[in-house]
Amino acid sequence: MSLPRLRLEKCTFDGKTWTIDNEQAHHLVRVRRCNTGSFVEGLLNGVRVKLKLLCYENIVCAEEISRENELLPQTNIHLLLGLLKNDQLNEALRFSAEIGVHSIHLLLCERSVPIYDAQKSEDKMQRWNKILEEATKQAGSTRPPILKNPIEITKFDFQSLPNCRYAALLSSEPQQIKNINVPSELAVAIGPEGDWAPSESQLLLDNGFIGISLGKRILRASTAVAVACGSLMLAEDN
Repeated sequence: MSLPRLRLEKCTFDGKTWTIDNEQAHHLVRVRRCNTGSFVEGLLNGVRVKLKLLCYENIVCAEEISRENELLPQTNIHLLLGLLKNDQLNEALRFSAEIGVHSIHLLLCERSVPIYDAQKSEDKMQRWNKILEEATKQAGSTRPPILKNPIEITKFDFQSLPNCRYAALLSSEPQQIKNINVPSELAVAIGPEGDWAPSESQLLLDNGFIGISLGKRILRASTAVAVACGSLMLAEDN
């Protein structure tokens, strides 16, 4: 049985003992029923930390017992994702974190329904990053994906991406994802609900993306993220 997990970015460390932030402390004590002497696992940017809790009246601390580096994926996947409706986007973010995607670039597309002003976008980014952090605790991953602010697809800097690029889009001769020779770094593009607009598909092709097939069935965007990124990670392991 796995240990309860917490992220350590919001905790403080004095060289031996961690002071757990209030939100995670409440979850450990009230929800997970942990107490003094309970062992938990801390996750921090590539490192797993084994901790022993010290619960006081108004504060929860943890003594660091040991730490080890996480064996990171051999492939860095950079996901380009057309902005989705809330539930679909939340699912896509969770799948990305659980699978081990390196970075997520949110694209404002012609068929993207959500439109946010600056303040709402900032609030949403905080919420989305929290979803990624929570998903890494579920999966036991030390590093949440790097989430980039939404940007119009026509303004995106494609030169910032690795040379190996694939996009789930309709193509006359799509490549089967199972036949991809997975490199150490690649980009994968998944469109919004309703798929890419024709001009967006052409923009991706003009910028070096190769069309791939995710199978014969019509998938929701979040499912497409799981299928595409999961298949590539599994191919890496073979």
